[in-house]
Amino acid sequence: MKTDLAINTAQNASVNLSPAAAGTSNEPDASARSTDSPATAPNLGYRRSFAIILTSVVLLSFGGKLYEIILPLMMYDITHSSVAMSSMKTAELLPNFFFAIFIGVLVDRVNKKRWILWMIGLQAMLLLAFAVLFRSGIHLLPVYYAIGFLLMTLNYGYFNAEVSLIKLSVPVRELTSANAKLSFAETFVGIMGPALSGLILMLSDISDGLLITSFCYLICMGLFTRLKLAEKQETPRQSRFAAEFLEGWRAFCVNKPLVLMTVFVVFLNCTYTVISTTSIYYAKDDLGLSSSLLAVVLSASGAGGLAGSLLLSRLRQSWGLGKVFGASILLNVIAYLLLFLIDGLVMFAVALFLSGFAATLYSVSVYAFRQEQTPAPLMGRIAGITGTCFRIGMPIAVYASGWVIAWWGTSVIFITCAIWNLIVLAFYVRTRLWNVQ
Repeated sequence: MKTDLAINTAQNASVNLSPAAAGTSNEPDASARSTDSPATAPNLGYRRSFAIILTSVVLLSFGGKLYEIILPLMMYDITHSSVAMSSMKTAELLPNFFFAIFIGVLVDRVNKKRWILWMIGLQAMLLLAFAVLFRSGIHLLPVYYAIGFLLMTLNYGYFNAEVSLIKLSVPVRELTSANAKLSFAETFVGIMGPALSGLILMLSDISDGLLITSFCYLICMGLFTRLKLAEKQETPRQSRFAAEFLEGWRAFCVNKPLVLMTVFVVFLNCTYTVISTTSIYYAKDDLGLSSSLLAVVLSASGAGGLAGSLLLSRLRQSWGLGKVFGASILLNVIAYLLLFLIDGLVMFAVALFLSGFAATLYSVSVYAFRQEQTPAPLMGRIAGITGTCFRIGMPIAVYASGWVIAWWGTSVIFITCAIWNLIVLAFYVRTRLWNVQ
């Protein structure tokens, strides 16, 4: 629903907008402040913790990339239906919409290491169950939708805690660099993952990809057992769940820049998710690509993301975060227009490259902005609230796109998304976010 090993991001890259209330200051938490001191032990401590997180992200991204490509192809092989594919994607989006806020409050209350171990372990078990069902020839779509729903619920539970861990492990001035490194890792896997999944799809059983994903998750469990993070309880355990949520909600509401950014993300996320599903259906049904060739071609998106990660630091230093975010919208407009206008493999790959480039600029900008605007004790709740808001329109848009494709084809989706992003960009450049540094 989202890093840069080789670049040194600007150390003074914090957003030049101050939260509107004391509850939303950019004051780093205690662990972040300790890393700013010259003491070697604290410095090595946060670097070791971040290294474990980064390594786990690589493995989880690799497993997730296999799952992301293989599951839609499994649905297509079973049904050859755009509606079935979009329904599965909708089932994956609903948990974030319904549970993100509650998960955010829980993450702020619990031990994040134990929480992450549960989230990853349960996903591994569900993936194993999915593979067994598929291999047994039990193709019950409601059961598949339910497993997809649970997988994404657990996935969001992990992601929310990961965001909090990064906030706790990294000094505020290095958050952009840390996010860029994570983005680089994810996009590097974005190149290798599809290529390797292409080899996997050549095997006799497509569900082998689910087994490999499960294995990657189990390795991550082992890594996180070695994570040592000196975290203290963020909120008193005797405080009420509702009171903690309201504290996070009030902090979000008074932070006007974050609210405004959230509004734009709401509109943009709808088209981004629709395009990702439509592109796979277009490649299979219109271009007639084999599953293995499609997996390799999709690596063009990962290559674009890799390029975006490498250039992100320089772009932010030169333009500022606000203009980088705006550039991502413009690049998406161009990519969607190419998908609408062209009818060939090469231009399809070019469009995917641009889309992947834009996706990295877009996602890193949003997450860096949110982290820089949010104090550590509220990170889980703010991530949950914004995560829910980000996905308000996504389930409806994705489900409707399946029927639109069935009735009128993929071209309608591509041109509509291009026009939609252009309209959003026209409004965005007139806001104060455009000048955020």
